[in-house]
Amino acid sequence: MSQSRIIEEVSNFDVIAITSIFTQQTSRCFEISNMVKNNFPEKILIAGGCNARTLKEHFFENGFDFIFLSEGERAIVMFANFLHSENPPLSEISGIAFKNNNKIIVNPENEVISSLDKIPMPSWEKLPNQKYWEIGRVWGGREGWMKNDSLVKYASMFTSRGCAFKCHYCHISNEQGGEAGKIGSFRVHSVERIKNEFVKLKDIGVNYLYINDDSFLTNKKRVFNILKILNNYSFKLADVNGVNIINLFKRKNGKYVVDEELIHALYEAGFRKISLPFESGTQRIIDKYSRRKWDIERCDTLDLIRKLNKIGIVADGNFMIGYPDEEADELTNTFMLAKKQIDAGMIACQFFMVQPFPGSALYDECIANGQLSNSWNWDDMGWSKGSMFNNPKIDRNTLKYCWSLVWKLLNKESRIDEFTKQFS
Repeated sequence: MSQSRIIEEVSNFDVIAITSIFTQQTSRCFEISNMVKNNFPEKILIAGGCNARTLKEHFFENGFDFIFLSEGERAIVMFANFLHSENPPLSEISGIAFKNNNKIIVNPENEVISSLDKIPMPSWEKLPNQKYWEIGRVWGGREGWMKNDSLVKYASMFTSRGCAFKCHYCHISNEQGGEAGKIGSFRVHSVERIKNEFVKLKDIGVNYLYINDDSFLTNKKRVFNILKILNNYSFKLADVNGVNIINLFKRKNGKYVVDEELIHALYEAGFRKISLPFESGTQRIIDKYSRRKWDIERCDTLDLIRKLNKIGIVADGNFMIGYPDEEADELTNTFMLAKKQIDAGMIACQFFMVQPFPGSALYDECIANGQLSNSWNWDDMGWSKGSMFNNPKIDRNTLKYCWSLVWKLLNKESRIDEFTKQFS
């Protein structure tokens, strides 16, 4: 969006709020905030998201007046009442930060919403859905389950918040108290509320649906109930964010075996694509950084991929490389694990450079032990930009070269072309 268009859009509003979840978008947030303040110094600017919370000093320096530190549904209503009548006063609104006499005042979140049904359903009909569909940049790519030139009427929804795992590189690792409160804890919507949202999405024309929970399959009894309801709506479904590999297995006679009942239920409900978070090909790294979230030796992922393909669900895989203490042979393990999955029928793989993003436990550790310079810059961070760590075990240039080479060798040309166009 052009600068003139942004100025036009905000001109009739008194309060402008900008979400900053991803560190890579920090400079863009500041570009917009400074533009707004230069043109309308009287307008109130709000930022929210784990990135804004962690970098609050920088956000205040760039024109923001308030930082929302936690989930904002309740705080934003209280803040609106404050603007209207100064009741409640700012001191009684938890989960916000602001400046008073050049001093940053932090009101930690003191009451996280545990029953998610208390939060109103999103007003889906008020979004520019047709514009999103025409742009057509669907999450995770079209490979294997969508036509490249088709209009895809999609939406992304949540049935839960938080995660049972606390991976070091994820913001949830640091959302167990403190300023944000325990928003990383696993909480759910009721099945009835989820059903009502399915109806609403169907009414606005959605036919492709992403379940974006951080840990959708955590409670299998609940999942089976949701899948049973989904049978009635004919959505084509994908989960590219919240499927943990261990949840697709079950214990039988002391061993982990593929949970075929679950994957059949996923297919019958409409799931046609699942992204598998392998994280690494080395158990030491999974244990250290991913909190032992799955066992490479005990979980036969080749069997899992074959069985998913057999019933009609395609799978791609996400792998993380460039951990600060990762050795060359451990990097090789990850590349070889990816190749084996591709050979077994996985349609694509993606490699992400581990980043100490602000808000994660890994960021705090790297600042404390010197693995991240105090002069780091948010523009240098990104899943594909290279290693940010000081003194990594693997040379940065070698790591970047291997990342690019193996990605091109293992993926189909159509996948490479699609992602190259999106990020060019």
